[in-house]
Amino acid sequence: MRGEDFLSVIEELVYQVTGISELTPDTDFIRDLALNSFDVANLVCAFEDRFQVEIPVRDVWKLSQVRDVIEYMQKKALPYSL
Repeated sequence: MRGEDFLSVIEELVYQVTGISELTPDTDFIRDLALNSFDVANLVCAFEDRFQVEIPVRDVWKLSQVRDVIEYMQKKALPYSL
């Protein structure tokens, strides 16, 4: 799956969780979107459900930007998860 496809799905999930719709690969979840720990936890759960992966706590804080999530999911997500 292409990065653009992941970006589209991530935009959808972020919108569902936060109501924020404009993202780029460089968007930082904390700095740019001002998400708090509750928002991040909800977003991680949405990523896990949608991409059918388990994201260990040690990996959560490595996913600070949209591009980090795209790269992580390209490596971890099942091919049929979208």
